[in-house]
Amino acid sequence: MIRFSVMTDLEHRNDVAEMMRRLYEEDRGDFEVDNSRFAPNIEHLITHPSTGQIVLFLKDSELRGYALLVPYWSNEFGGTLLFVDELFVVPEFRNRGIGRGFFSYVEQEPPFKPVALGLAVNPGNGRARRLYESLGFVELKIATFLRRISREPSVMAADRDDNLRIAGQSQRLSGSILPKCERSCS
Repeated sequence: MIRFSVMTDLEHRNDVAEMMRRLYEEDRGDFEVDNSRFAPNIEHLITHPSTGQIVLFLKDSELRGYALLVPYWSNEFGGTLLFVDELFVVPEFRNRGIGRGFFSYVEQEPPFKPVALGLAVNPGNGRARRLYESLGFVELKIATFLRRISREPSVMAADRDDNLRIAGQSQRLSGSILPKCERSCS
């Protein structure tokens, strides 16, 4: 039985960061990804839960995968869109209903009260495309454009250090920062 749980502390940080690395190694996008950003990004999401959350896929205490959820307001849809920015299941546990179970969890306990779910998938990832289509996702006939806005790494590090210091004043990162949200799925 897989349990879906919002990541609220750093217990699984290294494992999730490694899964993030594996995701981008397996399913390369259009941009190079800096793996050194994963741990600070995880810390950011834990200390700033309104910006997004990581959902862990657990069998007992063993991590089988994760999803990274990011909310944003959409004028077009008149509410919050919940974007599944990343979804990764450890290869040896794929095709066992974990991805489908995750989407069931999101529908039954929707974080951020979204009016719609969105996601992106690489054109060559046929298995993921088939799953998403079977769940009712439709491919939009619009092009998405992206332009990077550079920030100096020292500014990002200073922001992270300030945020961690502020969070540390209220509670240590090794403890729980948010109430746990959990649900089990067969």
